[in-house]
Amino acid sequence: MPGVATGTPALTARWDELWRRVEDEALDAIVVLGAPGSLGPFADSPGNVRFLTGWAPPFGPSGVVLRRAERPVVLAVGPHDARGFRARLGDAADVRQVAGPAALAEAVPPLSRVGVAGLSELPASLADVLRGRWREPRPVDGHLHAMRTLHYADFADLARAAAAISDAMIDRVLATAAERPVSGAELMVAAEQAGRALGAESAGCWIATGPAPSTTYFEQRELRETLARGDRLQIGTTVRYEGFYGQSLRTAVVGRPSALLEEHTHRLLHMQDEIAALMRPGVPLAAVAARMDELVDAACPHPPGEDPFRFQFCHGLGLSYSEPAMRGVSGPGQADPRFADAVLAEGMVVEVHPNYSVPDLGHVCAGDMAQVTSAGAVWLTSSARGLARLGDGPGWSHPNS
Repeated sequence: MPGVATGTPALTARWDELWRRVEDEALDAIVVLGAPGSLGPFADSPGNVRFLTGWAPPFGPSGVVLRRAERPVVLAVGPHDARGFRARLGDAADVRQVAGPAALAEAVPPLSRVGVAGLSELPASLADVLRGRWREPRPVDGHLHAMRTLHYADFADLARAAAAISDAMIDRVLATAAERPVSGAELMVAAEQAGRALGAESAGCWIATGPAPSTTYFEQRELRETLARGDRLQIGTTVRYEGFYGQSLRTAVVGRPSALLEEHTHRLLHMQDEIAALMRPGVPLAAVAARMDELVDAACPHPPGEDPFRFQFCHGLGLSYSEPAMRGVSGPGQADPRFADAVLAEGMVVEVHPNYSVPDLGHVCAGDMAQVTSAGAVWLTSSARGLARLGDGPGWSHPNS
């Protein structure tokens, strides 16, 4: 069954491993709380719940209560979430259905000595009720985040599946745009449809169009203009497949690209390839981030800090859009102090997407999923890299110039 990729023995081992890492015999229980999975890139706690249960609800909060020598208790809001957990866990845990978020708080035992994860991501009203039921809760988020980065082998199939879905979304968009003039809004729908059809829990994208796109757009209402000759099309996908995130970024142009666009496309690909070659086990995440900063600063005409539009150049992909323990790869100020000295390990997956702005060209970018190996990272995304050419299809009224 999809969703039981790790199997219950692996989940049982994770529960035991978490207790070993916490190393506190005085704790009565460990309570792991999850915000709704639909928060996507803006929450890490759904990944913790999924790591311990094999699933996380899309629209409601949830909780896992671990006690020594007892079956875990999983708290689910409503019948649909409870059914989702039972389908994955069977008899391995006691899944209890509660009527709503407030009832979830009441269902958590009023323990005096408890380790807790995910409390900060719950609504304040719910978090306050829970804090009132415990005395001096001990945060254990860091242990879960560290465990997730050490269990990448468990998610290898999910990473490849997320990459394949991202590739399919990109290919659908470029094929549609190559055939005929089309709006960015139509392409957004095509991308999301392609991803969902292949089983993605969520399959979204941003798109930018125009002669010199200055930013990225996430709403269809912002993308009503139809592509015309000389326009550029840029797209970035964000996929979640069985909890694992995937992403890729691609650029296309209608007609003949300018020499300046070709130059910066080559620069972007060289940056990606250099960073991929650097990503070997034992290399500090901060070293990867520092080198990417140097490469972007050398390519970008704007002085550091004055680029009209930049976003993080790399991030660790996993059960979060940006794995908490791997944020050191995203650049200065990003790393959690607990993981400031983190190094790359075999199997880790990193999104490598350099991006910056160029006068008269706008925002330029490229992005791929890279998996760390002893010989350097290999690309998981396989859609054609580089600059795609559009405008030769039968729906275009003039030959490509």
